Amino acid sequence: MVSEEFINEALSRIKPGEVLVTYTNEQSSVDINDITLIKVNANDDEYSILRLIAIAKAHNDPVLVSKWIIPNELANRKYSRVGSLTLLSRIIDYILIESGYDDYVARSFNEQEFRRILTNGPQDLKLRALEALGLDVPFSFRMANRTDDIDNAIRGLSGGFVSKYLDLRSYLFNNMALEYLLNYLDLLFKNA
Repeated sequence: MVSEEFINEALSRIKPGEVLVTYTNEQSSVDINDITLIKVNANDDEYSILRLIAIAKAHNDPVLVSKWIIPNELANRKYSRVGSLTLLSRIIDYILIESGYDDYVARSFNEQEFRRILTNGPQDLKLRALEALGLDVPFSFRMANRTDDIDNAIRGLSGGFVSKYLDLRSYLFNNMALEYLLNYLDLLFKNA
């Protein structure tokens, strides 16, 4: 059971901006309107609640929102929605790491699933790269200038896709925005 004290500490550490937290018996959620309303079910796990608070920060911070939001000119572009959610996932983990919740984030990394996507994911290589990035917790650690254990996660893996994925990852480290992500995917996988 998550305590009100835990939530208040998370709010002070993450600093999500203007939010209203309500306790409910319903499923936890975030409603993003003019104000961010976080509905917390005290029976949820701590990590889920931390992610809800981090989503509020990702929405309220103009620098962060510019990285994952879908601008009008990209609204109908293929992979926009998947790319947006992928970047949002990396940003949520980044926020939590920066706020001192790196243990929660590190425990969430599913290395086996990450390796499976890299070696045997969807045939659509752009979608496969987005799925891998969505699972790439080490990338969020790198964004926060913390250790980047990607070498351990991909040890023993090779091939053209893995090499291109690492190129994408390196590019995004300095150019993290949805438009850049989609354009670089087109460049890497032009024949896909």
